[in-house]
Amino acid sequence: MSPFKGVLHKYSKTHVAFELSPSGNKHVLVMIGGMTDGLLTVPYTVNLAKALAPLNFSVIQPQLTSSFKGFGISSLDRDIQELKELTKYLKSEEGGSREKIIIMGHSTGAQDVMHYLLHNPKHIDAGILQGSCSDREGLYETFDKDMLEKLNKKAIDMVQNGQKNDLLPSEYSKLMINTPLTAYRWCSLVLKGGDDDYFSSDLPIETLKNSFGKVNKPFLIAYSEEDEFVPESVNKLNLLKKWESISDSKYWSKNSGLVRGASHFVEKPDSQAHLFEMVIGFITEFSLNK
Repeated sequence: MSPFKGVLHKYSKTHVAFELSPSGNKHVLVMIGGMTDGLLTVPYTVNLAKALAPLNFSVIQPQLTSSFKGFGISSLDRDIQELKELTKYLKSEEGGSREKIIIMGHSTGAQDVMHYLLHNPKHIDAGILQGSCSDREGLYETFDKDMLEKLNKKAIDMVQNGQKNDLLPSEYSKLMINTPLTAYRWCSLVLKGGDDDYFSSDLPIETLKNSFGKVNKPFLIAYSEEDEFVPESVNKLNLLKKWESISDSKYWSKNSGLVRGASHFVEKPDSQAHLFEMVIGFITEFSLNK
């Protein structure tokens, strides 16, 4: 391991964000990790900063309430509120008066990007969704369906009885990387149609029309070709075609597609190189570096 050069920003009273060197560029990509991620834990973040430097982009990663094991007691709404604070800071003189802001989410971070695009699009210029697999489908592929349905029932009862922010017993946490979970976040992640359920392959067209169909900023889908958390029954190319068919062609990037040979975390150098090609192609496609 080695130290990383950059700038640590305090963008609110309780939150910081780390801007990798080269820092201070007029354009910035905000990198949002997935479950259990925090500063610099997404494997390709450092190399992404190097790849985007020639386009006058810096890469900055916030530490959110949901970072590391905080995701179980947080929500997408809370994430985008904290991200909104960051984008406002980056636009300010103190934050560098940034001209263009792209938000990029890895894994569950992709849900943040979709949520942001739908609820706060005026604060950013574009979004990138990488490793946008379904948490629900991944869990049902891994654990016994009857057990999950039994756990769902208790969580739903708690939410309906006004206990959505109460913590669930340890039997729930054991299925989520030993992470404390509220009844709300369990339902959001595990139930069909939950707030986090943007990317499941079984979502009906009408549901997708209210997500992909309503995005009105440029966006790129960089789906890991060999994502180990996607069930084998899911045809990734067909899923991308379905999402594209729902999306506005003005905003769906022609650079969207599968990241060649990529695992969920895009660890291989060749896969990272292809991902960076897609991101750079997206930036130039929509003149986001101008």
